[in-house]
Amino acid sequence: MIGTVAFSQEKGKISSQLLDLINKNRGDFFTVWVYFEDKGPHKAQRLQEIRTSLSKRSVKRRLRHGYKVLVDKYDLPVYKPYVESIKKYAAETRLTSRWLNAVSLEAKGDAIQEIANFPFVRKIEKVKVYGFREPSPPPLVEMITIPPEAAAHFYDYGSSFTQVEQMNVPLLHDMGYKAQGVLICMLDSGFNNLNHQALDHLDILETWDFVNQDAHVFDEEGQMGSGDHGTNTLGAIGGFMPGELIGPAFGASYILGKTENMEWERHMEEDHWIAGAEWADSLGADIISSSLGYRDQFTHGEPNYNSDDMDGETSVVVKGANIAASRGILIVNSAGNEGSAQPPDNTIISPADSPWVLAVGAVNFRGDRVNFSSTGPTADGRIKPDVMAQGSSVYTARPDKSDGYEYVSGTSFSCPLTAGVAALILEMNPSWTNLDIMEALKCTSSRAHDPDNDQGWGIINAFKAAHFPLKSIHAPDCFALQRLENNYIFFNQYVDQLSWDLNPRNDSKVSFYRIYAKSLQGLEPFFVLIGELSNDTFSFTRRGMLEDETFLYKIVSVGKGGEESDPAYARW
Repeated sequence: MIGTVAFSQEKGKISSQLLDLINKNRGDFFTVWVYFEDKGPHKAQRLQEIRTSLSKRSVKRRLRHGYKVLVDKYDLPVYKPYVESIKKYAAETRLTSRWLNAVSLEAKGDAIQEIANFPFVRKIEKVKVYGFREPSPPPLVEMITIPPEAAAHFYDYGSSFTQVEQMNVPLLHDMGYKAQGVLICMLDSGFNNLNHQALDHLDILETWDFVNQDAHVFDEEGQMGSGDHGTNTLGAIGGFMPGELIGPAFGASYILGKTENMEWERHMEEDHWIAGAEWADSLGADIISSSLGYRDQFTHGEPNYNSDDMDGETSVVVKGANIAASRGILIVNSAGNEGSAQPPDNTIISPADSPWVLAVGAVNFRGDRVNFSSTGPTADGRIKPDVMAQGSSVYTARPDKSDGYEYVSGTSFSCPLTAGVAALILEMNPSWTNLDIMEALKCTSSRAHDPDNDQGWGIINAFKAAHFPLKSIHAPDCFALQRLENNYIFFNQYVDQLSWDLNPRNDSKVSFYRIYAKSLQGLEPFFVLIGELSNDTFSFTRRGMLEDETFLYKIVSVGKGGEESDPAYARW
C-alpha cells in the first residue's frame, strides 16, 4: 500500500516553466509528464519474465546488435501501484512510458502540486506540442520527363522513376532485392485508403491509433486526425503498381502507428511519439520512418523548444529516440521544412537533432537543395542534416482514390524514400547494425568528402551503400565544432573548439586520433594534418583565426596497426 503525505510543495519537482504556467492559469488543465524515482521492487524477477516474453523479432534485432544481456531497465514497465496512486488527481491518464519511467496525464494546477508530494515522484514537466510545417507556399509541381534509360530496368517505375533513380535504387531491385524480411514502423498522422491499388499488396502486421486509442489508423467519424499524409508517405516507401509507382521497400513488412492529429494543422504531442516508438520496439521493428517537428508551437502561450535546444539530448522526444536507437532500431526522420538559418542558429527539428537519428533533407529531381529544407548545425555543433533525397514533386498514392496518384513535396517524403533504401541495405546485409547502415549511407553519398549544414553528406546512393566495405575501426562519436570569439583591444580573434566522444564500437582498438583541416576560402584546398591526440583526449582547440576564416575539419581513429577509420566531419 502506497500512502499519501501531507501537502507541502516539493521544491524542484515541478519544472520552473510548468510552475509559472500553473501560477498564471491555476484553473486550467495541463498535460504533463510525471516521472517516477524507480520501477518498484523485485526487478530481477520481473526482468526474467520480460525476457521470456520478448517477441522473436525483437530478440533477433538485439542479438544482431551484440546485446550480451537482452533486457535491461528500459524494458521494465512503469510500476503500476505508482500510477494507481496518482490517478485520482488526474482528469485523464493518457500514456505510460517504460523508457522514460513516466506517465502522461491531464490535471489542474492544484492537483499537479498534490501529485508532486508523493515520495516516489521524481519530477513533473509539461508534455510539449510539436508542429510540422508543410512547405509554404507549396512548391510548384515540376513536370518530370521519364528518361529512356528507365526502360533498361526490370520494373517499369512510371512517374516514380526519377525519385528512385536519383538514389540508385533500381540496380538493387534488378538484383532481386525489395526489403523482404525487414520490418518498418511508419509513425504518421494516420493511413487512409489502404486498399489503394499500389498499397493493397503490403504486408501490414499491426496497426494502432495512439491519438484515439484504437486499432484503426484511418479516419473515423467523430475522431481526431486526418490520415491523408500517412497514405502519401506509405506510397512513397512501399507503393507497388508497375507503370505508375514503385517504392524502394515494396517487399518489406510494416506496422502503422497513428501518432499525430492533423485536424487543423499538423501537430502532435510528444507522448504519442514515445508510445509509438516503444510499440515499434516491442514488435521488433528494424526501422522507424517518422516526420515530426517542434517550431512555432506554444502551450498556454509559452514556447516549447527553440534552436538552442536542438542538441540531441534536451527534448523529450529525442531522449526517446536515443533509447530506441540503443535498442538497435534505425530511426529515419525528416530534417524539417523550416528553411535555412545562419550558423550557429539552425532550423532542424527534433528528434532529427540526435546523433543516432538519420536526418533527411530534401532536393529536387535535379539534385538541388529545395529552399524549405531545414539546416544545421545542431546547438552543440554537429553537422545536420545527415543525407538528402528527393522531397520536391515526389510521386505517390492519393489518399482519396483507389487508383489515383499525385505529386507531393516536403522532407516528409524524402524521409520514407531514405528509410526504404535503408531497408534494402539491411536485406542485403542482414548482420549490419543501425549505425553500420548510417555510416554506409553517409560515406557513399554525393558530398561524402565535403559535407555541410545545408545538405549534410549529400544525396544517398543505395547501390554503393549496400556494397560499402565497412572497416573494423570507426571514427569517434559526436564530432562537433563551436566557434568562440576572443575580443582584443584592436581586433577580434576566433577560436575553433572541437570535441568528440568515445565510440564504444571500437572497444580498445584506437591508439590515437588524427585531426585534419581544410580552408573553405580556397587558400589550402586540401586537408592538412593539424594534430595527433592520445586515445583518452576528447577535445582540441585551434586559436588565432580571423572572422572570415572558416574550415572543414575531419577526425579519424587510428588503430594499433596504423589503419585509419572513415572520417567524421565538422564545420561552421
